[in-house]
Amino acid sequence: MAENIIFDKNFAPMPIAELLDGKHHFVIPSFQRGYRWEEKQVTDLLEDIKQFANDDNVKSDSYFLQPVVVKACKYDDAYEVLDGQQRLTTMLLLLKRLIKRLGEDEREMYQPSLYNMTYTNRPQLDFDDPNAADNIDSYYLSEAKRVIDDWFKEQTKNKQNLNNFTGSLLYNQKRQVKIIWYAVDEDSEDLVSINIFNRLNKGKISLTSSELIKALFIMDYDLRAKGDKLPAEQLSMEWNEMERKFQDDNFWYFISDDNRGTQTRIDVLFDFVTCCDEEKDADYSYREFQKLYDFCRDQERNKTDEQFVSDWSNDIHNMQDAWKQVRKTFDRLVAWYEDNLYYHYVGYLVAIGFTPLQIYNHLENEKRVRKLLKPTEEWTIEDTKVSLRKKMMERFKQDNKFIKKDAIDEFEYKSEYVPRVLLLFNVECCRKGQNVRFAFDKYKKENWDVEHVDSQNEATLQEYDDRMRWLRNVKFVLGMEHNDRAKELAKECQAHIDEFTERTKVNVDKYKAFYQNINKFYSAESGENDSEVDLTTKKKDYLSNLTLLDSATNREYKDAPFAYKRYCIVKYDRKGDRFIPLCTRNLFLKYFTDSDNESSYLDNMRWNSTDRKGYMNAIHEAVDPIFDSVIVEEKEELS
Repeated sequence: MAENIIFDKNFAPMPIAELLDGKHHFVIPSFQRGYRWEEKQVTDLLEDIKQFANDDNVKSDSYFLQPVVVKACKYDDAYEVLDGQQRLTTMLLLLKRLIKRLGEDEREMYQPSLYNMTYTNRPQLDFDDPNAADNIDSYYLSEAKRVIDDWFKEQTKNKQNLNNFTGSLLYNQKRQVKIIWYAVDEDSEDLVSINIFNRLNKGKISLTSSELIKALFIMDYDLRAKGDKLPAEQLSMEWNEMERKFQDDNFWYFISDDNRGTQTRIDVLFDFVTCCDEEKDADYSYREFQKLYDFCRDQERNKTDEQFVSDWSNDIHNMQDAWKQVRKTFDRLVAWYEDNLYYHYVGYLVAIGFTPLQIYNHLENEKRVRKLLKPTEEWTIEDTKVSLRKKMMERFKQDNKFIKKDAIDEFEYKSEYVPRVLLLFNVECCRKGQNVRFAFDKYKKENWDVEHVDSQNEATLQEYDDRMRWLRNVKFVLGMEHNDRAKELAKECQAHIDEFTERTKVNVDKYKAFYQNINKFYSAESGENDSEVDLTTKKKDYLSNLTLLDSATNREYKDAPFAYKRYCIVKYDRKGDRFIPLCTRNLFLKYFTDSDNESSYLDNMRWNSTDRKGYMNAIHEAVDPIFDSVIVEEKEELS
């Protein structure tokens, strides 16, 4: 850093050596994040100081670190660090390592003179021998100490360089490493707001909105630490409890579609509390809490009776009220997660694009309308179910009208409604089954395709490797059949494999002709007449021949006949290494086909009209009551 810096009256350059007087004790307040420097940042600091200490061409006699901003504490003659904890902590580790290489007399002089540090959230931190397994701060301390130790081992080859390095930090000499010391007046109005901390943080390790909000709450409680007020330590414990819950993928992917680029998971909670919709920016929630915090400080100074006014709550007048609202909102989300109905219906609504706030507002509005129309009737869990179903149906509209349940049969492959109804089918079957929850976490971590159960009429694979894989897959399943036609097709398949392998090129006409033969062999059921087969061919893009499948599995067996697809699904389901949605699994196992009356149930190699009929019956049984919910609502409105 250049030396020709113009300091204002609050700034003063201070050599690191002046911190070694035994009188400097630093406290890291609870609103700051812990120690987080990584290998690159530590190494860069070491190399910068080394270059400065040993480069005779450097014109300046001072190397300035970034500012350290402190204010005097009211106890123990300590300094509260508002900015600079990362540099001070790394420098403390570095100085401890430097002192080790000194002679015995110098060690005895410098060791008691070193400044010390206390992290309010981690008062037990060991800066001499941090145990990485203790906590996250100890982990980073341990890593930084390792980097420093390794760096010193590499420097032992050039003792003069290391002596110059040591001198620039420990000794009162001409060339020195310095910090820019900024002591904030204890009476400064900046101290009643975290604004100074936010301002100084710009351009450094950025704090997320939730971390800044946490700082506001802790500072507020520190200022109000009297009598029965909630202590900051308890607030931190409650915060950690909530944060752990949001780190649970099962909970997180139930409540979030994770597609907004959320800074940290717990930010969703504060977006809910402040009614932050998708049109607002990522810092909106923090700004709202900052307004409340500043209002409380102004109210204390001016002793006014004014009330806090916001767009998101009429019941919040101070930070304590806000914390109660945060806890209440968190408890509501957890209650939704633990309830079977809410879990599946809210989880589904979030998966199709609604936010928890939109769902909550919908329910509250429905309750208000009910109270106006039927003030004597209690709101029941059945009312909640119907209300959530109506919200689901907002994604099943065409030309601004609700789609009728009979139209489901005509949903086609590329329709936007197909993935929605297939997901709804899976979610509703899990909800009604009671014994298994739909795994929203596994579902949202994968990319999903709508897949044809029975192969499409036209071959879609274009690449040589894909087509050769398809031929080998077909040969594999043909080997499971024990009839003459299967043996003929297997022999023809092997001939194509041999020919195309030798030529390293697929004869497109032969490939497509063979594809059509295989498609017909596995699609047509003996006993079906020509008109039924023709109708089946035309309806391969209809919902009765479609299912949800993860993209990885879909790519592996694309265009394969039903028999090979079933083989793969059973294999992956048995191993348990892929998430197969319940209804996709049941489809390939033919659980939707009537095992008492339909022979197709016994034929594992084909997907026929009887299977499609049973599949559609199961879909209607699951989703028709949901589609009917809006019909009931329309009738009630008319009446």
